[in-house]
Amino acid sequence: MNREKRFGIWSLIRSQWLLLFAISLYLWAFAAAPQRAWHALQTGGTLFASVLLLIAAVFGLVGLLQVWISRDLIVRLLGREGGIKGLLLAALCGTLLIGPAYLIFPLLMSLHRQGARWAVIVIVLSSYAVKLQMLPIEIEFLGWPFSLGRSLLTVLLAIPAGLLIEAMMPKTPARGTWDAERGNL
Repeated sequence: MNREKRFGIWSLIRSQWLLLFAISLYLWAFAAAPQRAWHALQTGGTLFASVLLLIAAVFGLVGLLQVWISRDLIVRLLGREGGIKGLLLAALCGTLLIGPAYLIFPLLMSLHRQGARWAVIVIVLSSYAVKLQMLPIEIEFLGWPFSLGRSLLTVLLAIPAGLLIEAMMPKTPARGTWDAERGNL
């Protein structure tokens, strides 16, 4: 096998490790207990079918975001130019987002590729734990002091956490990331 093919196989394994791991587990499960494995496969398929339309909708929104919202606007609002206003906007957006977290990741990566800084991504993810629309229910069950204290601390600590993680990230933009200084991908 030549070097290019070997590199291609390792590249495939590195990029699809989770899928390959799941397939391996299913093969092992079918060998160990075929009926239970079949039931697990049916359950997973049902779950996949139930979220497939939702995933398609999110990817559609990500596409619209990339086409309709200019990179310059993203850089201005959510890049380094946005300053503290961009970080506060990220915290607000995180509290307003709804839906499962696995659907938020493609949206955030799209924003990052268009010029949003890493601190913004971390702040949105951290403040996503606070749901403004769920706050009345949380207050009903857990009380005002707990709910407001948790919400305020979560959002306030999201900003230093975002800045700290951003400081740990490499300074060179990731492949496919908008480079504001050069004005290209």
